[in-house]
Amino acid sequence: MKISELKGRVPEKLYEGLVAHGLDELRPPQAMAIENGLLERKNIVVSSPTSSGKSLVAEIACIKNIVEGKGKAVYVVPLKALASEKYKEFIKKYPFVKTALTIGDYDSDDRWLANYDLVITTSEKMDSLIRHSVPWLSDIGTLVVDEVHMIDDPHRGPTLEVLITRLRNFLNSCQIVALSATINNAKEISDWLGGVLIKSDYRPVELKEGVYFNGAVDFNGIVENVGEKSAVPEIHLIKDTIAKHKSALVFVSSRRNAEGLAKKAGPAVGNMIGAEEKVQLEKLSRQILKVLETPTRQCRTVAECVKNGVTFHHAGIVAKQRELIEEAFRNRLIKIICCTPTMAMGLNVPAFRCIIRDLKRYGGGYMDWIPVLEYKQWVGRSGRPGLEEWGEGITIAKSESDKEVIQEKYISGEPEDIFSKLSAEPILRMHALGLIASGEINSFDKLVDFFSKTFFAFQYQDISQIKYKLEKVVDELFEFGFIKKEVKMILPTLIGKRVAELYIDPYSAYNMLENLNKSNQKPMYYLQTMCSCFEMYPLLRIKSSELEVFNNKFFDFEEELPEVPSPWDTEYERFVNAFKTSLLFLDWINENGEDVLYEKYGETPGALRNHLYIAAVSYTHLTLP
Repeated sequence: MKISELKGRVPEKLYEGLVAHGLDELRPPQAMAIENGLLERKNIVVSSPTSSGKSLVAEIACIKNIVEGKGKAVYVVPLKALASEKYKEFIKKYPFVKTALTIGDYDSDDRWLANYDLVITTSEKMDSLIRHSVPWLSDIGTLVVDEVHMIDDPHRGPTLEVLITRLRNFLNSCQIVALSATINNAKEISDWLGGVLIKSDYRPVELKEGVYFNGAVDFNGIVENVGEKSAVPEIHLIKDTIAKHKSALVFVSSRRNAEGLAKKAGPAVGNMIGAEEKVQLEKLSRQILKVLETPTRQCRTVAECVKNGVTFHHAGIVAKQRELIEEAFRNRLIKIICCTPTMAMGLNVPAFRCIIRDLKRYGGGYMDWIPVLEYKQWVGRSGRPGLEEWGEGITIAKSESDKEVIQEKYISGEPEDIFSKLSAEPILRMHALGLIASGEINSFDKLVDFFSKTFFAFQYQDISQIKYKLEKVVDELFEFGFIKKEVKMILPTLIGKRVAELYIDPYSAYNMLENLNKSNQKPMYYLQTMCSCFEMYPLLRIKSSELEVFNNKFFDFEEELPEVPSPWDTEYERFVNAFKTSLLFLDWINENGEDVLYEKYGETPGALRNHLYIAAVSYTHLTLP
């Protein structure tokens, strides 16, 4: 479909904006969405590969509805970094639309957003705004849910599912546009949303998937030797990428592995880039080093790696440093990024080649293969539209048997179905209180009715399990003092409303309040209580080599701590990890610098800031308004 066919069917400002950005023809998923009712405000679910053009479908719906006076648009994404990226794109492409970004403080109603046409946010932040009863919710005419397959995520999925259910329950005439990676049961999602499914395998750049083993890559039977062989497969592939004057993302399983590989690859990459680029990289290195007033060891490591055109990327890096790295990679100044899986979460950082070193992850006490969907998300970053004719997704096999598994399970395999993760009691406890505290729900029957509209209920056609758990949850919230029962009504107490607004798990809030009432305790008592809360996860972990040191510290603080579990108790490991995290906070309170904390605890600057923010919101703000 030619862009010219939209003239007269969309507002003139939108049409001119599309043309101004060089769009001449719509890609297949975009054309299919328009042919199936996007412009007529039908709910649409687009399931297609990375870079296929899903975002433009959402943009057209948002801008058309805003210009035509059909209400405010809300664009929900899974990550703060992705929200910031979307915000920059919208203000550049559509300057006539008043666009706002809100991703920060959960203890805020952000009433200023009422003056904006388009709000870009995360699911957690949007859910918190609803809990604060913001007055502009009824003005929403368009809801975009990016990466809707995240419903399958055990940690973030339930909030996204509840958010969608709340808005559908509240807004009768809102158009929903949901964007997803290629999943098997996308039809189930679209049926739940009462929408039309647009499913496509289209990619603007061909993707070649292969397996590296013993010095060569097997692209589905076509074997290619890869440059000069190296003893380390990933270094071999990195050097081959640079020799081809291309760029690559290298996916590994942990932050430590990302940092280690970047340092190892630095000399090899640095020897293969030109003098002019070296000058630019030196300048970028200085910028990255100066992001913090006092650079930490990690800051210096990032800066040193960047000088060679290679670096690492993970959540422990300060946000501004990540932005500089991503921009330099898009501009092809940085050639190689060694990264953790979050890099694949919708960020616009395509590369010629995605190298996947680690397809197994530790969980449940053993190493297991990652989901096919996650692999497809990673390799989907391969190929820069408009710059390359194809992209390469290369996985590293450690043996012939590994190679066979990878080819059968990942390259030839289909992504898994996604499933609701809503039924866990802690999740129901938190969201039940949020629904009651916001005034949306005032009886048990209405609470059950709400959950009967979720994807969980749609998928399993039975909520008896959830109903049983909700009975327990409501009794628990009553015992905590967060709700009160009047005849057949359930109402929030003042403290219950406050807990919901702060986005704290009610069980964590109850424990904190109980311990706050115990006067004359020393700082470590309160720090240990705080660090034992779910919100503080992931906690620092005590390594086996540190056990003796921390056992001695236990004795130093024994009289200041809550009751210590037995070493044979299932809670013991969590307690000692909370203790190590508490010591980190104590050292921070005593004004130890970030570099000292990094050296002593391995806590990266980005992770430290996140922990401090959560502590401030979850603990120090837990007071009545």
